[in-house]
Amino acid sequence: NARVLAVDLSLNSLSYALRKTNELGFSNIEYVQGDILELGKLKRQFDLIECAGVLHHLGDPLAGWRILVGLLRPGGIMKISLYSEIARQDILRGRSLIAEKGYTTSPEDIRRCRQDFITMAEDGNPTIAKICNYRDFFSLSECRDLLFHVQEHRFTLPQIEEALKALHLKFLGFEIRDQKALKQFKESNSNSNALTSLSLWHKFELDNPDTFRGMYQFWCKKL
Repeated sequence: NARVLAVDLSLNSLSYALRKTNELGFSNIEYVQGDILELGKLKRQFDLIECAGVLHHLGDPLAGWRILVGLLRPGGIMKISLYSEIARQDILRGRSLIAEKGYTTSPEDIRRCRQDFITMAEDGNPTIAKICNYRDFFSLSECRDLLFHVQEHRFTLPQIEEALKALHLKFLGFEIRDQKALKQFKESNSNSNALTSLSLWHKFELDNPDTFRGMYQFWCKKL
């Protein structure tokens, strides 16, 4: 019984989504092509908002996040995904190498870069080997996003905690795929409120820098 509004900048992506929606017979999904920074013009309110892998590519991520919070009803919940500064140090090293060697974003250069990185990994470079283990590394479009994106912001958990306070959002918890890391965190933090303590998670991430190697994916609630 949900009504869904799906927003994207890419008309090609929206067209594909609409075609699949029609094929599957769904009638409760509406599609809009637009920029997050313009969404305040919708004059609508939502119970749930999910934004994954978008805010950290904006010129001002917090400005985009603020727009989304304005669309969320009081008490509504939001899922946000952001890159970790700590977890992406290998990606930063890869980007530096790309700049040094002058690879462009052409398909040919991305393929050449990947082959060079694979060779470096096979020669024993541990940082480049970590990059080669990313799933996105093996898809041309995803590799472009992973290593060649023109704009990327990364965050620490103290920065996210500060943003949540400024936006009047309550942190509800992370989505953690790595059950081993989750178990380790619980074992080292027995406090019943530990799972929603960003300061404890920050301390844990400093000791375990690959914990949020994909992204921080977390839920919050509008106060």
